[in-house]
Amino acid sequence: MEETSKGPKNDNKKEITGLVERAMGQKEEEAPEKKADKAPAQKKEKKSNAAAKKVNKARRKKNIKVITINLLAMLMVLVAVLFIVLSWLDSYTLHGKTIEVPDVSGKQLSEAVSILRSEKLDFEIVDHKYVKGAKENEVLEQRPAPAARVKEGRKIELTMSSAHEPMQIIPPVVDNSSLREAQARLRASGFKLGENVLVPGEKDWVYSLLRGKDTLRNGMQIPVGSTVVLVIGSGDEKDAASQVEIDEPWFE
Repeated sequence: MEETSKGPKNDNKKEITGLVERAMGQKEEEAPEKKADKAPAQKKEKKSNAAAKKVNKARRKKNIKVITINLLAMLMVLVAVLFIVLSWLDSYTLHGKTIEVPDVSGKQLSEAVSILRSEKLDFEIVDHKYVKGAKENEVLEQRPAPAARVKEGRKIELTMSSAHEPMQIIPPVVDNSSLREAQARLRASGFKLGENVLVPGEKDWVYSLLRGKDTLRNGMQIPVGSTVVLVIGSGDEKDAASQVEIDEPWFE
């Protein structure tokens, strides 16, 4: 009984052992086949990676070339624009082109204007002055001065002669102020002061005002820059009561 019971058990073990050995044999046979299958795939992958690297490298070179060309084109455009702008500025400002200012002093306005315009210069009257002996509308001064170099279209400032002397009102100084106050007012009005004349009366009080042989009154108009003389008290008031008026013959 023991032998019959051991027989089936031994057979089962043998079968199991055989199955395991066959399975192991199959695995050993499949391993070289798998290795053989992987080798071509790895080669293909390496080739595809190398090809991708070449493509990327070519693309980078192409991009660098395009960027370089664009930068050069932009630089050329910038140079061209600068050249055009500088050329325009030269023509607009007349760079390096100057004109010698002609001398128009002493000429009548119409003649002076004609001369200036013939030289492509403009003019502007900036002032009028009265000069004894000068004709009306005669050019007395010009700026810039003759022979100066200026650009085309420059305005030449002209000072013209006036036919009439500019007049100024005499401030209220006669019998209304002291010497110091009268001097300040007269100078501020554009008058020149001559040597004072002393008469008996309150010291430094202004009794009268003279221009040459003419006695002046407050509010009169005389030419600007005229020389006037103040008649003031000497401080000796003994004969002041006898002084009523200063007339012209008294100063002859």
